[in-house]
Amino acid sequence: MLNFYGIKNCNSVKKAQDFLYNKKIKFEFIDIKKLDEKTLDDWFSKREIVEFINTAGITSKKLGLNKDKIANSDQNDLKQIVLEHPSCIKRPIIDKNGQIYIGKEYENL
Repeated sequence: MLNFYGIKNCNSVKKAQDFLYNKKIKFEFIDIKKLDEKTLDDWFSKREIVEFINTAGITSKKLGLNKDKIANSDQNDLKQIVLEHPSCIKRPIIDKNGQIYIGKEYENL
């Protein structure tokens, strides 16, 4: 079983769910908007925070989260932004036995 973090009405999430269903991979769907700090800390201990932020997304654009701002921001500041605005995270995020897959990386499962 794996944990699948996403937003139900997101097209990228729907495509990833279809992929997993077709591969008969069981997963637990978790709404990314309910993300807690402990989970986020776990992710950031395994992958760079910049990998999680979708700079092309609407939320990131509204917040001015471009690559330069991210590169020049403190990790704790970025974490707070992500906690307050979880929709700026690339989707889906999959946690399979402690390994984190971001976005289309699910195709490597």
